Amino acid sequence: MGSLLHPTYTAPIPKNAERVKVKGRPCVRFASRGKVRTLPLSEDGTRVVKQAAKWYGQYVDADGTTQRKPLARDKEAARQLLAEIEKKVERRRSGLVDVTDEHARRPLLEHLDDYEAILRAKGDTDRHIVKTVYRIRSVLVGCRFAFPGEVDSSKVAAWLSALREGSTPAAVPDWPAFTPAEAAEVLGITTHTLSIAVKRHGLAATGKSRARRLPRETVTALAAIAAEGVGPATQNHYLRALRGFFRWLAKGRRIALNPLDGLELVCEEVDIRHARRELDLEELRTIFAATRGSNRTFRGLDGVDRHVVYALAVTTGFRTAALASLTADSIDLAARTVTLSARANKSRKAKVQPLTPDAAELLAEYLRARPRRGRLWPGSWAGRSADMLKADLEEAGIPYVVEGRDGTPLHADFHALRHSFLTIGGRSGIDLRTLQELAGHSTPVLTARYMHVGKGIWPAPSTGCPVRLHCRLH
Repeated sequence: MGSLLHPTYTAPIPKNAERVKVKGRPCVRFASRGKVRTLPLSEDGTRVVKQAAKWYGQYVDADGTTQRKPLARDKEAARQLLAEIEKKVERRRSGLVDVTDEHARRPLLEHLDDYEAILRAKGDTDRHIVKTVYRIRSVLVGCRFAFPGEVDSSKVAAWLSALREGSTPAAVPDWPAFTPAEAAEVLGITTHTLSIAVKRHGLAATGKSRARRLPRETVTALAAIAAEGVGPATQNHYLRALRGFFRWLAKGRRIALNPLDGLELVCEEVDIRHARRELDLEELRTIFAATRGSNRTFRGLDGVDRHVVYALAVTTGFRTAALASLTADSIDLAARTVTLSARANKSRKAKVQPLTPDAAELLAEYLRARPRRGRLWPGSWAGRSADMLKADLEEAGIPYVVEGRDGTPLHADFHALRHSFLTIGGRSGIDLRTLQELAGHSTPVLTARYMHVGKGIWPAPSTGCPVRLHCRLH
């Protein structure tokens, strides 16, 4: 049987305290917060004796160990809490273990390790798993949540808001130039990430290998970029990852209730940080011709490889990861189709996409000199596809960024080829419902966002092949 305790502790005697006796016991009397208080002295008379603010419960746990736990300021509330604890102890002794209570004692990062294993077992791509786990871990560590019971939706909302607002740029020492290691330390990133950032933003750097140097202007620019707040789309990515994690915790009875049920996604349309544009037919012909004759290799892909990759992206609407997964067996030239496995498709459903006649002709010629085994385009290019296309656009004399009608910068990265696929399809007379199926979107509203066709210029629905985009590839 447990018992309630109201323990005492000693503290220094307050200044200007008056020593008095109450019922024969030495005490001190002093003013505190506008009230006069009287407290007894310790046996040696050097300290005052105070009572703890909360009532404590003392009980013997299921392992036979005596425990003492703070409960509540109110004695009756503390009595009820102690009774609940004793009920749980009896259940554990009887072998009736509450699974939720067991999981509540495990750190959240251990649960996250289990969640990562589940994502891998489901067949999610490595890229998706790494990003998802990174976003969840960032929020948990940033909010200082150690155990499930500590999670507070208001703290999560505040952390995400701060992520969007940005931070103060890192202080850059007044040096004329930095080595990559020095610059990475100032920015709090790795040298590999630094190298990618310098190239991606077109910033100045001199020398190679050990002679590599970055001028102070480059490091200052990178510090300013790193301090910029994220857009609402990125904020939503963090929240989606976190909500998926806590839904999994609740479904597996690792937590009793989902503490993030009340958090909603923010509107992405009010602040688009990376708006995309489509490449028109003339630009596509130019980029196809430029890559077909290019002598440059990008991460294992020569000019002809990139030409076919771009052509297939424009005529199927496939994403980078989908294209990188294709093998010779994925393509059926007789039926003029390309099959995407469920693992490589974002929707996790197998998809058979029709090929345009010109795309089928190009692939037939290309595959004659390619092995039947393995991926058609292996290597690490998929992780840098935006940089790959940006370099080819520059060689072809096509701007990577143009100004939109409202002055918004519009980018032509690799995903812009998917925009081109849907835009050309709409202008060719393909109806929205068919384009939604071809794109694999869950709603036509999402498909419409990809289509840069403007109001009032929709042609009549096509009566011919809905995927013939009238785009000559060679």
